Amino acid sequence: MVPVAGTPGRLKPERHIDLAQTLRTLWRRRILIAVCMALVTGVTWAYTTRLPRIYTATTTVMLNTRQPRVIDLKEVMSQAAPLFLTVTSEVEVIRSRTVAERVVDDLKLLEDPELNPSLRPQRQGSDLLRSISSLFEELKSSIAGRPAEKPVDEAQRQRDIRSAVVGAVVGGMDVSVIPQSLVIRISFRSTNPEKAARIADAIADAYLVEQLETKFEAVRRATTWLNGRLESLRQAVEASERQVVAYRSQVGLVEERGKPVEMQKLSDMNTQLVQIKAKRTELEAKLGRIEALAKGEGNLADEFVDSPLIQHLKQFEAQLSREESDLASRYAERHPLMLKVKAELAETRSKLRRETELQLQALRGELAVMRERDNTLSGQIRETEKSTIRQGSDEIRLRELEREAQANRAIYEAFLSRFKETGEQEQIQQADVRIISAAEVPKGPSAPRVSLLVGAAALLSLLAAVVLVMLLEQLDNTFRSREQLEDGTGLPSLGLIPAIRTLKGRRSVEAYMSENPSSSFAEAFRIVWFALKHGLPDIQPGGRPNSVLITSSVPEEGKSLTALSLARTASNLSLRTILVDTDLRRASIAQTLGIKPEQGVADVLAGRATLEQAIIKDPRSKLDMLIGLPIKSDQYQFDLLSAQSVDDLLESLRGKYDLVVIDGPPTLPVADVQLLAQFVDRVVFCVRWDKTPKENVQSALRMLQDVNARVGGLLLTRVNLRRHARYGYGDLGHYYGSYHGYYTD
Repeated sequence: MVPVAGTPGRLKPERHIDLAQTLRTLWRRRILIAVCMALVTGVTWAYTTRLPRIYTATTTVMLNTRQPRVIDLKEVMSQAAPLFLTVTSEVEVIRSRTVAERVVDDLKLLEDPELNPSLRPQRQGSDLLRSISSLFEELKSSIAGRPAEKPVDEAQRQRDIRSAVVGAVVGGMDVSVIPQSLVIRISFRSTNPEKAARIADAIADAYLVEQLETKFEAVRRATTWLNGRLESLRQAVEASERQVVAYRSQVGLVEERGKPVEMQKLSDMNTQLVQIKAKRTELEAKLGRIEALAKGEGNLADEFVDSPLIQHLKQFEAQLSREESDLASRYAERHPLMLKVKAELAETRSKLRRETELQLQALRGELAVMRERDNTLSGQIRETEKSTIRQGSDEIRLRELEREAQANRAIYEAFLSRFKETGEQEQIQQADVRIISAAEVPKGPSAPRVSLLVGAAALLSLLAAVVLVMLLEQLDNTFRSREQLEDGTGLPSLGLIPAIRTLKGRRSVEAYMSENPSSSFAEAFRIVWFALKHGLPDIQPGGRPNSVLITSSVPEEGKSLTALSLARTASNLSLRTILVDTDLRRASIAQTLGIKPEQGVADVLAGRATLEQAIIKDPRSKLDMLIGLPIKSDQYQFDLLSAQSVDDLLESLRGKYDLVVIDGPPTLPVADVQLLAQFVDRVVFCVRWDKTPKENVQSALRMLQDVNARVGGLLLTRVNLRRHARYGYGDLGHYYGSYHGYYTD
């Protein structure tokens, strides 16, 4: 909300999460949190204790990879079998209904009421429920236009029962793999611990038997198929080998070390040609680099690193160059030593050039030899290729016949080996799985885990209760601290007024401050007065407002008591103070004080009485009062409070008093406050603690803003100090409640 005109701007505090404030909020709502936790935890405990106890027994098996394998059936079995047996596939085999059916038959589980629903005793009312369900199904079928289901015969009913029992076994089974291993756990859940262990072991045994039978059948099928294929393969091998021998004799092909003679010779010459070409290419590249260096006046000696003489001359040249540089720094150009060194250096360089030229000529000669050998060997290869072309077609056909014969023989030998091995393996079969740990009868139930469920329920209920508390806190639409009030309105807060409790017949609320001048209630009004006096030095030269209007948004916010107490506080501080009650509809000052004056503020405004006639003394202080008397509806004049009458009244009072405190009506119900606010120096707006909605406060302040009222600040009234201290806002109310022993309440 934008601050009302005429009031100083306020810097709003930075928003952050206050952990201490959050904890205090949770502590304040601890009863709600405790009730939520107790309710949810109690219901969870009651529910879990009524659940049947489930026991889990576990058998452990391992794939027997250490067993020596005689044959690999995967290479000869049909495509119906898996190519690779993995642990995951074995888990699915254990979970299959085939294994479960074997367990049902071995243990006669069709006679077990736990797994067979048809054997369980019927509960009371079950016949009625079945009748209602049947009637409902018939009605639904007739509405949908479907024909009624035919009655199931006894054979079908038995099949359904068996299927249900098998499904119960599969549902109670849990198969898992231990990570990074070939070990499989087989668990079964039952309400009977002995039964759980018995069924878990039976599942493992059924899995082993199922595996053995599967392998036995696979070996038998493989043996039958191999036996039929061997004879045809043997005949094919003999025929293909006879064709190879006949064709070789027919074309006269001769081989040396497994290859034709001409082909062997051609291969050797090709090898030599490759070596010669490589050497020729190397020499051409080297000669090209040297000729390029010669054109660019480069150092040709660097290319002949394999010549000891050239390397020696280069080293001697470098040594003479260093000596020349050294002598040049000490002697003149024509010195004998300088001339000697230069002569030796020139001679060395001449020898180096001659030796380089000799090496270059040798390189060119070697390259010419390589080129000649390349041309000669290439011609020989062409002649040899012409002679081998004639044998090409014959050799291709021969190789084709040889490959066919080799393939037939390889297939025949493989099938013959597999046939012998499968024949031996058919007599002895072993399972690829072994049981490494039989199931033990469980000592205690595995479910329900009452402590875990109750603990989880307690934790979840605690979280839900915390969320509920924070939601309720966010939905709170009232003000409970000065910080909230300033943040919500953008206006300064003058203080907090504690709520006081009195006993009937002993003292009244209005007399509390007079009877307890050192109480927190009295101290709060002194703080308010000094805030008005010293916080607004721009109003009067003396630094205090001359006229203050006390108002609120709606009735019952402590507005009149605040006006009376503030006026008494100022009068006790030796200020000439008068209290004016302008709430003509519901004047409450006279009723609060228990007095009945003859004239009131309405008489003064109407001209029926003077100020001297209407002003009375406060029986408990030096305060003067201009009391408002209730006016009957038929006597009320709507123009009684006018701009002129209010201005005249305040001008008359300002000359006689240091401070005029006006008890105004509420802002929202009537328009009188908007008129009064234009003629006073400051408006003090009262907000009832934890009661007045924020929308009411903002709407009332917006009405005051429309008439450019000078709002001096806001007051939180009727503050419950004990509750306020528990909120821990850290303001004055916190100290009123936490350090109440400091005051004489």
